[in-house]
Amino acid sequence: MILMADIPDFEKQAKDAVAAVITVDPVAGAASTVPIMCRHLSHAARISKDPKPAVIAVCRGSMKALLLGGQNVPDAAMALMEALPNMSLMMRTGPEDLMSWVMEGIADVIPMAGVEVRDALSTKIEEKFMGVSSIFEGFCEAALKKSHGSVP
Repeated sequence: MILMADIPDFEKQAKDAVAAVITVDPVAGAASTVPIMCRHLSHAARISKDPKPAVIAVCRGSMKALLLGGQNVPDAAMALMEALPNMSLMMRTGPEDLMSWVMEGIADVIPMAGVEVRDALSTKIEEKFMGVSSIFEGFCEAALKKSHGSVP
């Protein structure tokens, strides 16, 4: 039997790690946090029975730390997404699934971040990964519904 205490809190671990980096060097921005996020993503995906919820939790926690630390969330999210092709080689998932899970975790902070962050990130995603912004927008809509209690 697996107890909840036996399951790592990937969201909290990632949030704390990213917040620690921001606290040490608040002007370093996304460049200094992406390696930390990548390490947490890789670790969470490796030790989880199902990597999807673990990846989503790590991204949600990382983006919360960036948002609360006053960092540029769209730039950090894009830097993370640009690192994903190399990461998918080390993980037991395809690059499309990994990107989808990462976008879902990022979208989970959009209700806190606001429409400006959502629009900026959606634009950046479309510029870099043509056609993918519609997927991100779908995750954002689902996150907004969850935050308003419309979805259980």
